[in-house]
Amino acid sequence: MTDQRLRELFNDLAETLPEGSSRAGELWRQGTRSRTRRRWTVAGAAAAVTVLVVAGIVVPSEPVERAVTVHPSGTPTPTISPAPARETAPPPSGETKLPTLATALPEKWADLPVVTAVPGPVLGVAQFGDGRIYLMKSGGRVPLDVKLDNAVDAGGNRGTPLKPNALAPDGTMAAFPQPDEVVVVDLVIGRARRYPVPGFNEVVLWRGEQLLVEQEEANYLLDLATGKVRRQPYKGFAGVAGYRDLRIVSPEEGGWTVIREGESEVELDVRDITNEGAMPVGVLDNHGWQRGGLVARSAFAGYDQGKGADVVVVADVATGRVVRTLRLPWGDPPGWRCGKEGCPVRGWIRQDTVIIESRDRLLGWNIATGALSRVADLPDNVTAYSLRGW
Repeated sequence: MTDQRLRELFNDLAETLPEGSSRAGELWRQGTRSRTRRRWTVAGAAAAVTVLVVAGIVVPSEPVERAVTVHPSGTPTPTISPAPARETAPPPSGETKLPTLATALPEKWADLPVVTAVPGPVLGVAQFGDGRIYLMKSGGRVPLDVKLDNAVDAGGNRGTPLKPNALAPDGTMAAFPQPDEVVVVDLVIGRARRYPVPGFNEVVLWRGEQLLVEQEEANYLLDLATGKVRRQPYKGFAGVAGYRDLRIVSPEEGGWTVIREGESEVELDVRDITNEGAMPVGVLDNHGWQRGGLVARSAFAGYDQGKGADVVVVADVATGRVVRTLRLPWGDPPGWRCGKEGCPVRGWIRQDTVIIESRDRLLGWNIATGALSRVADLPDNVTAYSLRGW
């Protein structure tokens, strides 16, 4: 199959609405007012069976047997899974030569004026050096007028309340972890609601009409419609951003890295891909991101001739098989591209492009073609941000 055919298939399947969009905001607002407002909606046709093509591999939405090939004789013969396609990004100095990927997100965040109001959807939420949080729109950035404290862990260490998964996939709500509570803001009407959640809340992950709230010693599932909180049978910061309850778990010493969903798990074999063959443990701002039947996650790749690098891994959720990787060399100081959290994944654009943070720039990596593009430039005074789903 040619690259052109792959691109045509992806364009046919590209979604215009974020996956797992939440109705929680609407449930929350029902019965409290009657109003008419313009909504940005796009209608899409839903197929009975969706098919995703990645690196020449067809992945149906329903699980199928992938381990054997049945010949006319009826005797199953084991098959060897193809090796993942592997790319290497240019050095940091070469990013300026990459083509620009056209998206709704403003390319130059520093050029956005501060305004009190501007029409259009919320494309992101960002905290700037002045300490304020702004709603990022194509026509400017609007200050968010909500009182928030820093997120605090059990050791008293403080961090920004704005986390990478704070913005709901549809861009209508934002959630902020706080000590003993989570603040959820309806960005359409500008109203905040505070939900009691006991403990040192540090991370929030949207789960449709619910929020997964992560702490070092506990995880809670918060129902936004009822306010009920249920403690989960796990803890720590292994959750995957997306509508499914996925977790990527790497034992601290030895054992296998696995993708877990409920009571089931599959091995994620990254032994020859990441440093020590594992994924990061306990890194707050470096989660996996799910889209359809795939998950993307970055990790430290190790050193090659004294040069460090990160790697982004895309894997099949159903089987754990790695389908594509992108190695990101750090470059030379002081221009290293990966910060304290590495080069984390920050979301997806449609079904085929992973958003990756490379220091002060967002890159788009097309997993069908392997092409790398520039998405947006981040000014130095942006201290935290969250992007909506596309």
